[in-house]
Amino acid sequence: MKNLKLLFSALTVAFAILGLTKALSTDITMPITFVCLASTMFITAKEYKDKQQKSSAVYFLLLGAILLVITLYNVASIIWGI
Repeated sequence: MKNLKLLFSALTVAFAILGLTKALSTDITMPITFVCLASTMFITAKEYKDKQQKSSAVYFLLLGAILLVITLYNVASIIWGI
């Protein structure tokens, strides 16, 4: 789990840098950044659940879900012009 969390954290930072430096369009990099960040939050929630810290696990689970909902809305608005 630690390697997977490290991978998604590195991808989050990499795509954020690519978006901020305008190496890639932010229409592409921001959704990818948010999905990687949400994946990191889900992995963190799993780690807290394994440590029997249920309230922290629920917090990170909800945070990851909110990030994914915002990302889906953002992508839908770009595609369909909502």
